[in-house]
Amino acid sequence: MTPEQVAIVQRTAAMVARNGDRFARAFYDHLFERRPSARCLFPEEMDLQRSRLVEEILLLVAAAADLPSFLQRARELGRRHQGYGVQTDDYAFVGDALLAAVAVVAAAEWNPEVEAAWRRTYVLISEAMLEGGQAGLFTDPA
Repeated sequence: MTPEQVAIVQRTAAMVARNGDRFARAFYDHLFERRPSARCLFPEEMDLQRSRLVEEILLLVAAAADLPSFLQRARELGRRHQGYGVQTDDYAFVGDALLAAVAVVAAAEWNPEVEAAWRRTYVLISEAMLEGGQAGLFTDPA
């Protein structure tokens, strides 16, 4: 990510923070509409899950300017998600849902430059998460 993309994502992440519930609802609505099979990976009651999603996105975005910290956080997230049963092909649907949800809360700020910055951010997150998930497969939990 370029420094400009980091700045764009951090600026628009402030809108995610201000509209967290709206963002999270848009994210999960989009995800479950496009990937109904993903619904079974989540609890019936989604309030805490929505809150965790917003918190994690904001923490990742805050860490984006510090690549080692960002990668460590994303890899650990991937390790945990691998344990939840998330599959590699789920990541594309999550990326689409993320972009759609940011577009909802960014509204007038959403443009091709903002979309490209968020898309690049998600590519880095998902690649690091996949690395973390793969590493988790070879870790002895005992």
